[in-house]
Amino acid sequence: MDSKVLIDGKMNTYLIKGLTPLTDYEVLLAAIYKNEVESDEVVLVESTVEILTTIATTTTITATPRYGVRNMRIDEETTYSMRVAWQPVDSRNVRHYRLSYISTKGDRAEEMRTVPTGQTSLVLQPLLSDTEYKIAITPVYPEGEGPAAARMGRTLPLSAPKNLRVSEEWYNRFRISWDVPPSPTMGYRVVYQPISAPGPALETFVGEDVNTMLIVNLLSGTEYSVKVIASYTTGSSEALSGRAKTLYLGVTNLSGYQVRMTSFCGQWQAHRHASSYRVVMESLLNGQKQEARLSGGANRHCLNNLKANTQYKMSVYAQMQDGTEGPAVTITERTLPIPTPAPTTPPSTTPLPTIPPAKEVCKAAKADLVFLVDGSWSIGDESFLKIIRFLYSTTGALDRIGPDGTQVAIAQFSDDARTEFKLNSYGDKERLLDAINKISYKGGNTKTGRAIQHVKENIFTTEGGVRRGIPNVLVVLTDGRSQDDVNKVSKEMQMEGYIVFAIGFADADYGELVSIASKPSDRHVFFVDDLDAFAKIEEKLVTFVCEAATATCPSIPMSGSTTPGFRMMELFGLVENKYSSVPGVSMVPGTFNTFPSFHLHSDAFLAQPTRFIHPEGLPSDYTITLLFRLLPNTPEEPFALWEILNKNNEPLVGVIMDSK
Repeated sequence: MDSKVLIDGKMNTYLIKGLTPLTDYEVLLAAIYKNEVESDEVVLVESTVEILTTIATTTTITATPRYGVRNMRIDEETTYSMRVAWQPVDSRNVRHYRLSYISTKGDRAEEMRTVPTGQTSLVLQPLLSDTEYKIAITPVYPEGEGPAAARMGRTLPLSAPKNLRVSEEWYNRFRISWDVPPSPTMGYRVVYQPISAPGPALETFVGEDVNTMLIVNLLSGTEYSVKVIASYTTGSSEALSGRAKTLYLGVTNLSGYQVRMTSFCGQWQAHRHASSYRVVMESLLNGQKQEARLSGGANRHCLNNLKANTQYKMSVYAQMQDGTEGPAVTITERTLPIPTPAPTTPPSTTPLPTIPPAKEVCKAAKADLVFLVDGSWSIGDESFLKIIRFLYSTTGALDRIGPDGTQVAIAQFSDDARTEFKLNSYGDKERLLDAINKISYKGGNTKTGRAIQHVKENIFTTEGGVRRGIPNVLVVLTDGRSQDDVNKVSKEMQMEGYIVFAIGFADADYGELVSIASKPSDRHVFFVDDLDAFAKIEEKLVTFVCEAATATCPSIPMSGSTTPGFRMMELFGLVENKYSSVPGVSMVPGTFNTFPSFHLHSDAFLAQPTRFIHPEGLPSDYTITLLFRLLPNTPEEPFALWEILNKNNEPLVGVIMDSK
């Protein structure tokens, strides 16, 4: 017959009565918890003794001592597990161990494990990451439980990788590296997506033993966002984020020239690593395309058989030896229209204005000429018409108009500046003069400084039609004192080699005209009492402008004045903002603080086509000025400091240095 009894949980002893003598009994003991879950049972088998009637005796049973485990420790923590180990005290009498663990957050029920007597460690898993657990070990004896030992343990967090680094940047690839987290991972997710160009996010997975990756097949000159995410058994870490950018594989300074009815040409600055170029011409009218492939040394190309008066888009792609192709760099040009046949109707009673003949001094003129005209309220409609007639007459004195001669642009200013037309707007004198006659009066205040800045930033540009190696001439006409500062921008213009003429009339400030114009002032500053006196200065102005436009050498600022010459350092890229792209050159302290100094290493070789350096050739008489210092490791054999070679690389003229 089985009997059960429920005793207080605080008791650890109980006397069972009413048993039969000399009888074997099996006692099962189990703990009951608050959630009514029962523990594993402890089994005890004992026998009652015989009743003796002759002698009354008392039997005392001494309980076996029950000890707890020693040296309990927790180690080998991961993001999802930890190991519990202990040292037993009395393994012979222990029936088994009961191990319990629970999160200190209280968000999970307590869990239990039964461990055999001969085992002294147990790996607990799966656990929550970055979570503290309370772990207890209780030895269970035949007589009952021993004292429990408890420790706190914590699983590792899902740590993210650190210190994202970018290296080996190239036109279509770069390498990323990172420091691995302290927690063992299953691997890493690498996600990258272009920022400065449209494109999807791409993802790849690498193993746990990888901490560097070469990302390939990228767009050139494009910035990418990069994320590295550590993957764990129980989830993923926060992303380690950064940015990386590929090198730009594209041509620069692409511009059009020689635009004709059935053709036009494009030129660009060659790319240092390009092995070839692909040039595509596309009609924006019907989508028809022409394509050409050029060698890596090419920097210009002309396309023919085009339709007149049609918009075309030229795209240039730089290509590398391995087949990598850079992005398209494009320009858009419209071919010239077919000339309108002369009218057959009788002429009107009002004859068209005649085209002035070119003056002899302007026959060889070649310049980019900009007129900046005051259109403020103080001018008035009648006086503005006189300015237009002056522009018509002065421009008419020029000979060739267009890319092969002088290009002319006009801007009108008051509170702000308005570009009437750009340098590359008109390629013949008749159309240019017609455009001048159509300029309308603007009106407003007099902001001359802002207007000069507008000309510098919006007209003297590649897009505006400015040409390399051609004199840049600015003629400013104003009748009053500027209502903003002209000194700063005027000094910048003069220091950058612009030839500036200033014409004042009526209430113009002569001192301000001197500040605006180039030096010497007697050649570049003109002043008349009224617009009717323009005729007195027109001859001299045209002469000085055409002489500046005819000079073989451009004008450069020097010692507060301008003089014909070439800034060879700038033309070869030996200036602070360009030298870093020139191989074999470094910047070093010089003898004079006002002049930057450059060190030419043994592998330096600076060469440029003469059309970029001396587009009109060398004058009959010239002076070469060199400031340099010979270093101890300078070769002893003679070498050329400056030299011009023919197409067969034979020297024509040069300066040879013999260090001996």
